[in-house]
Amino acid sequence: MIVDTLSCPGSFMPSAKPAVVVTRRLPEAVEARMMGLFDTRLNETDAPMDRGALAAAMADTDVLVPTITDRIDADLVAQAGSRLKLIANYGNGVDNIDLPAARKRGITVTNTPGVLTEDTADMTMARSLPCRAASPPASGCCARVDGVAGHRR
Repeated sequence: MIVDTLSCPGSFMPSAKPAVVVTRRLPEAVEARMMGLFDTRLNETDAPMDRGALAAAMADTDVLVPTITDRIDADLVAQAGSRLKLIANYGNGVDNIDLPAARKRGITVTNTPGVLTEDTADMTMARSLPCRAASPPASGCCARVDGVAGHRR
């Protein structure tokens, strides 16, 4: 039997969108998508939230989206409201979040692995280009043999 939970009175489907607090500015496309899907509160100033602001945000939301610069320690997790079920860290790793404290409270912690991979590769290439342009031609370490570069023997 299939039940249409959207038209049934007293259904178990939540009537409101989950509340999400984003602690720092994210790419515009990400913020726009989040605004469409959730009741999203953005940090318009992009200034780091202090402990008081983080505690207030965690006390009254379903999902917290911090970045790696936000330190979510055991004290902040202990103060979190009962609604907080997910800390979705925007960045690689979760070293900034006290995982045992979150686990103890039943709060799931996730991250966005690979979110910085392309940026890191771009920065590496950008930083290496001036070095290559300023480098003198190879003198003795490499030689061209039949049009192919290779190491001298």
